[in-house]
Amino acid sequence: MEFIDNEAALTQLCRDLRGCSWLAIDTEFARTKTYYPELCLVQLANKERTVLIDPLAIDNLDALYGLLYASSITKVFHSARQDLELFFHSKGRVPLPLFDTQLAAAMLGHNEQIAYAALVRALLNVELEKSQTRTNWKRRPLSKRQLEYAADDVVYLVKLYEILRSSLDESGQLPQLNESSQALAEPGLYAPDPMCMWKKIKAARHLKGSSLRVLKQLAAWRELTARKENRPRRWLLPDHSLIEMARTLPESLDDLSRVKDMSGRVLRSYGAVLLASIAEHK
Repeated sequence: MEFIDNEAALTQLCRDLRGCSWLAIDTEFARTKTYYPELCLVQLANKERTVLIDPLAIDNLDALYGLLYASSITKVFHSARQDLELFFHSKGRVPLPLFDTQLAAAMLGHNEQIAYAALVRALLNVELEKSQTRTNWKRRPLSKRQLEYAADDVVYLVKLYEILRSSLDESGQLPQLNESSQALAEPGLYAPDPMCMWKKIKAARHLKGSSLRVLKQLAAWRELTARKENRPRRWLLPDHSLIEMARTLPESLDDLSRVKDMSGRVLRSYGAVLLASIAEHK
């Protein structure tokens, strides 16, 4: 296992790996205080090397992105969507071509949502360490156990890829997997339409008429504002606050201040905007 935390070593690594036909990839990230996930660690592996890259210690990641976005290299992930979201928000697109071992396993008869550890157990008879599943990947220095745990996420991914790709090739299903993997490149997966965000609010199904129209606008406003401020949606306004506003249709700042969990900051900064939106769509 190699650990890279400087630009010179990263540049050399990417030169060394540029001729690979495929790479197993995983990421560790944090998303507790931000809208966008923060990249904290990148794990790469092939049959010869296992490398952990510390993006928090390296200012310029251009060499890494150049490697990951090379069209000659198949990027192997397990349950790729969250990893791909990181790259999409960095570059506006996902790295292609892809091979998702979760999709591949499902085509071969495994559970559609099979977890990485479960697939490793099923195909390799290896029980993975689970102690670091809730670890803080932003904290430095990373411990030996954290690094070993992170490395395992690509060490066995290499082996899974070889087994699954061979099985799909033999069964003639590889083109079908390539088609399914292509769907993971759709921008709508990573930048959903703000006007559709109300559908994620469970209580929305109980609203009709003007209340539903207002909720749609409020949910869109929250989504766009969360992206702009890079803050979690719930830190602006939780779902139940949007529902209460849509039901009661407040007409003044005093009315808004009575909405449960309406923060003073949001009231001061956006109160007038919220009232104008409610008045326009009710």
